[in-house]
Amino acid sequence: MKFILKTINKLINKSSTINRASINYEQTKHIGILYKYVDENKQKALNDFAKQIKLDGKRVDFLPAISKRNADNRYFKTFRTSEINLIGRWTNSNVNLFIYQQYDFIIYPDLYLTNEMENILIRSHAKCRVGFIHNPLNLFELLLKSDNEYDIDHRLNKLYSYLKKI
Repeated sequence: MKFILKTINKLINKSSTINRASINYEQTKHIGILYKYVDENKQKALNDFAKQIKLDGKRVDFLPAISKRNADNRYFKTFRTSEINLIGRWTNSNVNLFIYQQYDFIIYPDLYLTNEMENILIRSHAKCRVGFIHNPLNLFELLLKSDNEYDIDHRLNKLYSYLKKI
C-alpha cells in the first residue's frame, strides 16, 4: 500500500493543474493547518499560534491526524491515515472538505511527512503550502528552516513572523 500510494502521489503531483501563488498576509482570509496529533503540548502550541492568527482577523481550520481512539472526540474535524483507499482517495469527509477548501495558506508544522499527508498536500486547492521539511516532490511553496527545529513553539513563532512579512 505504501509503495502504491507513493507512486500515486507522484502521478497526481505531475498532473496537477492547481494554480499556486502566495498572497499578501494582509489579504489572507483563511488558513488551514494539517498535522499529526501527538500530545497536548503540541496542541497547545498550535492553539496559541491559531489565536495569534485569529487576532489578525483570519479564519483558521485544524485537521489533525489521530491514532488513538480517545483523541477522536477531542477535536471537531479529525481523520485517521488508514482512511485512504488503494487509488489515493479519502473516505473521510473531513479530509475531502479540507482538500477542496480554497485556503490562502496550508501550514504543515510537522518535521516528518508520511505518504498520506503528502497526498492531502498534493491534492489540496490551497494557494500556498508552507512547511518545515524538504520534499523530493517540492510540495511547499514556502519552506522554512528553523535553527531550533525540534521546538514547535519556536518554529511557529518564526513562521508567524515570516507570514507577517509576506
